[in-house]
Amino acid sequence: MPEAFVPLTDFVNKSKSIPRDHPLDKPVAKWIEEEILDGEVVEAGVVILRTRGCYWSIKEGCSMCGYFNDTVPGGVSDDMLREQWRKVRPILKGKKYAKIYTSGSFIDPTEVPFDFADEVMSDMSDMGIEKVLIESLPEFVTPKNFAYTNSPKLEIAIGLESSSPVVLDKSVNKRLRWPHFVKVCKLARDNGAEVKAYILLKPPYLSEKEGIEDAVQSAIDAAPHVDKISINPVNVQKNTVVEKLWFRNEWTAPWLWSVVEVLQKCEDLPVRVYSDPTGGGTRRGAHNCHDCNKKVLEALKNHRLGLGELKGLHCNCKSRWKALVNQSKLRRNGSEPHGYRSGFTGGRHF
Repeated sequence: MPEAFVPLTDFVNKSKSIPRDHPLDKPVAKWIEEEILDGEVVEAGVVILRTRGCYWSIKEGCSMCGYFNDTVPGGVSDDMLREQWRKVRPILKGKKYAKIYTSGSFIDPTEVPFDFADEVMSDMSDMGIEKVLIESLPEFVTPKNFAYTNSPKLEIAIGLESSSPVVLDKSVNKRLRWPHFVKVCKLARDNGAEVKAYILLKPPYLSEKEGIEDAVQSAIDAAPHVDKISINPVNVQKNTVVEKLWFRNEWTAPWLWSVVEVLQKCEDLPVRVYSDPTGGGTRRGAHNCHDCNKKVLEALKNHRLGLGELKGLHCNCKSRWKALVNQSKLRRNGSEPHGYRSGFTGGRHF
């Protein structure tokens, strides 16, 4: 870690800048995407409900997370949550898989009241949905918080981010400790839920090489305790520490080649490891050059769905990526020269 870095406490009160005109009766977003269920590619309905948001984001927040921008710190009433649910039900009809996000923890009863969550789970079960993915911080993964009356198979996604305590504390500003993560994974699985771990690729203050090594080691550490692992390349979200570093040219989003490298190094792990980069191919997300972004992202999608491998990918920019990785110790942590990725010169910020 560098001796001087952006104090994470700079963003403790960031929620004060959040607009107050979010419509409380409408979800943040909804869409359909492909996912794997029991080895079969199916359509999944994805929903982001608008809530108060993550309690940790309100208290301090993680360095890379800008989901608080879509939340309402004052909270959303049960009536408005039910109105949001009424609007999203149509996109879930006929689906076997659902993903219900809240920009926080679905099983935090102070964010999503248990009675409402119980109604939602029962409704999805009645609609024929077989599995539902929800997200939570580990502190809320207790049986009473997901002891629903009637629900599809539960998959709980937990943001491990890294198995390194130094990276968690200094790069991410997260208080999770490894023994607690292991404990809640066992607790969830013992109570019938599957566990998905989110692992970050290249959080702040790590070089490209360090980011790759940390993601691989974290996946190796997590594999015995979870059912699947998602490698999440850090992207530049608004009003975050990461964005501030990015504007100061002290950090750049990881390369898609780094994503491929991590996945290839995790091929022999006993669980499914994949990546679906948010903002992939843009300056704010994991990217290579314009010539290969689309090709590599398509390969990552096929790999995620079990429809293809990551071997044989090539582009002229790969040599620049290799040079950057090899020179990581000689460069400022997390940054790289302007125009290093061909096709991304000029007009960097938007």
